[in-house]
Amino acid sequence: MNEANGNARLARTLLKVALALDGFMLFFTLCSAVNNNGGLAVMLLLALAVMTVLALWYATKQGYWFVRQIERTWKQTCTGIGFIGEARSFRNGLKGAYLDGETKTIYPQLKNVCGNWQEWTAEIRFFDGQTIDDYNKHAAAFVLAFGVPFVSFDLAESGLISVRAGQIPIPAAYNFQQQHIWDSTQN
Repeated sequence: MNEANGNARLARTLLKVALALDGFMLFFTLCSAVNNNGGLAVMLLLALAVMTVLALWYATKQGYWFVRQIERTWKQTCTGIGFIGEARSFRNGLKGAYLDGETKTIYPQLKNVCGNWQEWTAEIRFFDGQTIDDYNKHAAAFVLAFGVPFVSFDLAESGLISVRAGQIPIPAAYNFQQQHIWDSTQN
């Protein structure tokens, strides 16, 4: 529960689908109970309850709850340092987005979170115009927010910015022994 090493994005999608199906089936069950055909609906409701439990189990196994907590802390830290933007809000449909001009606050998104509370890595879907230096300037804020001794930002192979939080891996000391070569002419 305190680490993510799998596919938390798939777990999030499965959990949303299971909860949406549960809501639909609850409505369907109430409609069937009125028409006295509740037997089939109750069986379907039980089957969906089992699917929901399995989706929750999979989400927990993949570290979904850990990823949500990391994303929550990330969002709050980005707010504190000013990494926020505005985008159209489609909450009230096209009318709200285009005619009423409704907007919402957006943040740089974390993707592919992997690790535990002591050390974790992720990729950042950053805003246009942001650079790695912008994030490295605020590394101390992320260190305090996540409670790790070190945070670094680099360019990932995917073109996104990668973040590494936690201990710096230090290679084992080289087995170096100083050898003295004595010339036979010197005594």
